[in-house]
This record gives sequence, structure tokens and C-alpha cells, in this order.
Amino acid sequence: MKNIHQPIIDFMYQYAEKINDKGALTIIKKLSIDSESEAKNMLTFLELMCSHVLEDSKNNVVILNQPVCTSDAEKVCDVIEDHIEDIGYEHLID
Repeated sequence: MKNIHQPIIDFMYQYAEKINDKGALTIIKKLSIDSESEAKNMLTFLELMCSHVLEDSKNNVVILNQPVCTSDAEKVCDVIEDHIEDIGYEHLID
């Protein structure tokens, strides 16, 4: 995750804090997915994040100084899912 652009990391961090997902926060802070369990945790977090982003976009919530839109979440999911595939956990992705 060290090569992932900072805005994507920041976006995930904001939502991990908002949802209070301690597992995702730990992974995001260390910028590394080190096990299948952590990969599963991130995929679960992404699903929760997308649900929150959908609601936030309807309510015109501002995150990182801009209104939240679902395309932001889609971009984050694409990048993180690609990363999870690249590190050998492609079998976890639907």
C-alpha cells in the first residue's frame, strides 16, 4: 500500500475513523496488508465505506474539503482491490 496515492489513503482513513473500524485503521496506518485475514478485513471495510459514502453523497457531506461522491469510493475500491490481487489474495475478491 506504500505506492498508493495519498488522497486514497486519506479518504479511507477518514471513513475508517468515521466507522470506527480499528482493524482498517491499523492496516491503513501501517500501509500494509500482511495476511489473508487483513485482506478480508479491508474488503469488509470497503463494503462498509461504500455504504457510508452513498448516504453521505445524498446528504452533501464534505470529506477532505470536497463533497463526497460515489465515484470517489469506486476509485478507492478499484485501487485497493487491485492491490489485494497483486499481493496474492485475488481469490478473496468477488
